[in-house]
Amino acid sequence: MNFKDQIQDDISNTFLDIGEFAAEHNIDGQNIICVIDEEKATPNQNDGVYVIRRHLFISQTDLGYIPVPEQKISIDDKYYYVVDCINEDLLEVILEARDS
Repeated sequence: MNFKDQIQDDISNTFLDIGEFAAEHNIDGQNIICVIDEEKATPNQNDGVYVIRRHLFISQTDLGYIPVPEQKISIDDKYYYVVDCINEDLLEVILEARDS
């Protein structure tokens, strides 16, 4: 097994393992195993609206596309906007939503 195969094996069998770090979430109508890292909501100083930021770690193969900034994504029936997407063997999608 070469290094690249080992990385893929670690991603699939450890990081995206439902018994380790991952969980199943409904993303755009599909149930997909992924990891969601939740940051603390921070209030906007001007209007008191909270900005909720999430980092979604997901296989591009499972998602079926690479998200682009300002795209709307539904996760468990809540909508978020893509801030950025880092594509390195595993997608890291940075998302934001507003809440009051």
